[in-house]
Amino acid sequence: MTEFIFIRPALLWLLLPWLLLTGIQWIKRHRSNDGQLIAPHLAQFVLEDGPRKQSSSTPWLVSLLLLLSILAAAGPSFEKHTVPVFKSKQARVLVMDMSYSMYATDIQPNRLTQARFKTLDMIGQFTEGDTALVAYAGDAFVVSPLTDDIKTLENLVPSLSPEIMPSKGANVLAGLDQAKILLDQAGYADGEIILISDEVEQDELADISDLFNGTNYTLHVYGIGTLEGAPIGLPEGGFLKDRYGQIVVPKLYPERLSALASRQGGRYATYTHSDSDIKTFASNKVTDLDSNEQPGEALWHLDAGKYLLFIIVPLALWLMRSQPLTLAILVVALIQPQVGYSADWSNWFKNQDQQALESYQQGDFKQAQSAQDPVLKGSALYKAGEYEQAAEQLKHATSAIGQYNYGNALAKSGQLDEAIAAYEHALQLDPDFTQAQDNKKLVEDLKAQQQESQQQNGDQSDNKEQSGKQEDQSGDQQQGSEQQQDGQQQGDDQQSDQQQEGGQQQGGEQQKSNQQGGEQIDSDAQDQQSSNSDRAGQSDNENAPELAQSAAQNEQQAEQAAQSVQQAQQQAADGEEQSERTQQLLQSRPLTPEEKEKAQQLDQLLRKVPDDPAILLRNKMLLESQQRVRQRHPRGVEKSW
Repeated sequence: MTEFIFIRPALLWLLLPWLLLTGIQWIKRHRSNDGQLIAPHLAQFVLEDGPRKQSSSTPWLVSLLLLLSILAAAGPSFEKHTVPVFKSKQARVLVMDMSYSMYATDIQPNRLTQARFKTLDMIGQFTEGDTALVAYAGDAFVVSPLTDDIKTLENLVPSLSPEIMPSKGANVLAGLDQAKILLDQAGYADGEIILISDEVEQDELADISDLFNGTNYTLHVYGIGTLEGAPIGLPEGGFLKDRYGQIVVPKLYPERLSALASRQGGRYATYTHSDSDIKTFASNKVTDLDSNEQPGEALWHLDAGKYLLFIIVPLALWLMRSQPLTLAILVVALIQPQVGYSADWSNWFKNQDQQALESYQQGDFKQAQSAQDPVLKGSALYKAGEYEQAAEQLKHATSAIGQYNYGNALAKSGQLDEAIAAYEHALQLDPDFTQAQDNKKLVEDLKAQQQESQQQNGDQSDNKEQSGKQEDQSGDQQQGSEQQQDGQQQGDDQQSDQQQEGGQQQGGEQQKSNQQGGEQIDSDAQDQQSSNSDRAGQSDNENAPELAQSAAQNEQQAEQAAQSVQQAQQQAADGEEQSERTQQLLQSRPLTPEEKEKAQQLDQLLRKVPDDPAILLRNKMLLESQQRVRQRHPRGVEKSW
């Protein structure tokens, strides 16, 4: 493909001083009056004609030399070459422990807070591939599927806590099984699973080994806690106690966690105040070229300025023929190497862009950043994880592929609107560029999801009182079991009727134990007695009625959660209609003072609505928990903290 351009057009500004110097030289030459003051027949004896004749053309040759040098430096190009685009195939799943032992205070302020911080740091260092997030307590739930959107993961991690989990416990086997399912469904032949936990029971090690038999998945373990341990301080006050009334003090067993990681070919690290611990899990794999991807190559211009050196070098040597000392110094400086390299004769015939391309293909993206071509340099910066700098290099690209890569860099850096504009520019240059259309649609869907999530959290101003009633209802449900045992009914009569119609037995004992963890568990929760008595060796006949009751309670609880979600959706739809009517009113006619006041009140109410992703996560997990009641996955060792 023939297209003449200058790769570095900014250097053409040097033509302005070149024109200035050339003009000055021309003026000085024509103003010389030496030949007019002396008679021509005497000038040959008075003046040195030889040197004058030899040097008369020298200024013009110097001007020509400067002109050719400027043009060569600007990088004239007549043809293009293809650059391969690499696609990362790495995948990893972060599995976070959300059991109540994460509230232990042996690491200040507690293990949960430090685990969140370390998880955010881990996510920040994953510059390639897809990452998923799984949280587990009594059961495991997918917080985020495999994605390369780091911002989404960073927004979800702070919302995780034991309070949003539907069931208590520390079933690490369920968490690892869920992570394995994510990798299997995505079609990854290999991947990494990073377990962030403070304890794994000895009885679970064999089950975990069986889970990963026949797979190429690597299990890394990050242990958070201390050998001494500390009591579990609950958010509402007090410390968590076992069924015997003793304060629970969970401890870290690094030997057990390290052995678990070693069995699966992974690495183990424990909590430190520096970032040396999370660097243990930094990926150092070099990905291969995905030849099946159509946008796997980009066009970049070949620099033809090197061919002008065949004119520049002889001309410079001829001009310096009268100065042998300067010429000798210049030649010695040019042939004296500064750094010794291996004798790779193939690089002798390659320019800087070709060598950078070879480094790029070999995975040496840092060396590939020395490329002069902005597309190739931007691709190298992109692979190195420097998305903002890559966007700076690619933003002036004039080809469809260049704008496509520019959009990818913007999307990676979180600039969704700018990325969509770049994809649109690429489609204007090449309407048949299907990859740009696909990426544009993906970014638009991601942007719509973010806006929808914000809108669902923001369009509930007219239902603020209803939300408060639902929270009061939830609190009444948590204390309903004790009140029902005494035959008493407290709270609002309407809420009590709703509780009786929906089923008063919906796990109140278990939720009360989450709020009143400072009291003895066995005196407040029948379900926990059943779970703990299983570990103590009680028979299945004793547990059968309570397990059936617990399943019925979970079913009723999930039904009410579904009704709550439907109400929230209806409220969001009503709020959206109200917002549309308000906008139409604004566009149709000027607002009266009363309408302006109502609009301001509505805006203030919208701003007061809490934007808490934890509520959505809690409802999502509760519904998913009900769906699993009749389809139980293999369970590991369970405990209540």
